[in-house]
Amino acid sequence: MLYIQESIRIEAPIEVAWAWMSDLERLMQVNEFHVAMRFETDLRRGKGTRVLIDHSFFGSAPEARGARVTHWDEGAGIGWVETDLKAPKSGFPHSSQYRLKPLPGGATLVTDELRGSLNLPFLGKVADRLLRDVFASRIVRRECATLKARVEEFAAGWKAGRAAA
Repeated sequence: MLYIQESIRIEAPIEVAWAWMSDLERLMQVNEFHVAMRFETDLRRGKGTRVLIDHSFFGSAPEARGARVTHWDEGAGIGWVETDLKAPKSGFPHSSQYRLKPLPGGATLVTDELRGSLNLPFLGKVADRLLRDVFASRIVRRECATLKARVEEFAAGWKAGRAAA
């Protein structure tokens, strides 16, 4: 099992960060491999929301994976599990979780956690460590940087809109 945790300071109040992040369509596409997503039901927010996420790995043809929101703490956190539709224990089943914490000065600390396993029968722990060290840690850091840029851009528009009102 691999576990990665990264945190990043976002220059936006927690309410603004949550307003951007609680839109699952935006949040789920922060991952560079998530090229599209669609809801499976009318539920768009909250625990139990189900989506299909199209993954493209390094330009490959998109492949749909199922995701289900398992954690929804209004204003403070979101988490989901993601699995292969055909073989749920293969293809790197994993969970993603984002937690928000207010910081002094109107900023927000966002923590991004990834847990999962390749589930390889003979190389399990070794393969997971290699995946973590060579690849997945970089992806999570890039997710944090993308999240920071998008939320701060959203916050600038939010601030401008409030100033104009």
